[in-house]
Amino acid sequence: MKIGLIKGRHPLPVESYLIDHETVEFDQAHHIAYDAMTSLLRDIDKGTVIQLYITGLTRCTLGAIAAFNEEAKKNEGFRYGNDGCILEIWEFNSQTGEYETAIKFKQTDYVRTDDYFWGCSSSELK
Repeated sequence: MKIGLIKGRHPLPVESYLIDHETVEFDQAHHIAYDAMTSLLRDIDKGTVIQLYITGLTRCTLGAIAAFNEEAKKNEGFRYGNDGCILEIWEFNSQTGEYETAIKFKQTDYVRTDDYFWGCSSSELK
């Protein structure tokens, strides 16, 4: 699932947006993104890979990540298996002109595995 963080801030190669309005008040940005990610997670299947294309508003990015992690802690179904969602953070690399990801989060009970290490894929740390 390819999803943009905020509609209208930048052209993004996505199917939909986490936040559908173009203007986000700075002091509400974290809460708006947190609530939007929480709603999204309720409506998708376990095991879904969410490719989140971020747009530079750090508070929104952090709010979305916080909600993703909080929902993993609340949902017992994610605690003892590998069926949780994966959140990939996609950023624009101005040097290459391409979007790329190096940061991934997996919904488990915060257990480090060989595949995921503190939010980054271990294969990308080498």
